[in-house]
Amino acid sequence: MKKIRIIQAAILIAFVSILASCSSSYYPYGGPSTSLVITSGPGFYATRYPDGRYYYRNPQGYVYWRGYDSRYYLDRSYLGKVRYNKGEYNEWRRYNGHNRSNRY
Repeated sequence: MKKIRIIQAAILIAFVSILASCSSSYYPYGGPSTSLVITSGPGFYATRYPDGRYYYRNPQGYVYWRGYDSRYYLDRSYLGKVRYNKGEYNEWRRYNGHNRSNRY
């Protein structure tokens, strides 16, 4: 009887560890996790690009462009290099102005 419980516990542990290791596959890409949309606050310094748009470069080197709602959206060239969840991506895609020009 004890042998069966040990086998059941081993199977349960293996199943849980497999599920835990697969949870990161929800992210489209395997890079570092970062926010796709950020808001400005104290100590947030944006720079003006020569064409008049504002951008922010975070400490990891990713560039965020200011959107119409004064939030900053990750540059699309970094999407393949970072991890994010589906909700973040949907918000980024909806509000970052990918169908419009970001110029003011």
